[in-house]
Amino acid sequence: MNTTKQINPTPVRLPPELKVWLQHEAVDREGGNLNREIVRRLQQSRERQLAAQQPSN
Repeated sequence: MNTTKQINPTPVRLPPELKVWLQHEAVDREGGNLNREIVRRLQQSRERQLAAQQPSN
């Protein structure tokens, strides 16, 4: 039995110049996986935002 969780696709429209730039960034960093590059960047952005919301001691 396959227990891998399926994630539904989330189509995103990107301006062509942004898509090309992200594809080039993905090739440099992750071997060309655009989806992985977008997820990585979103996770970093989320982590920074959460860190900024933490109260300072």
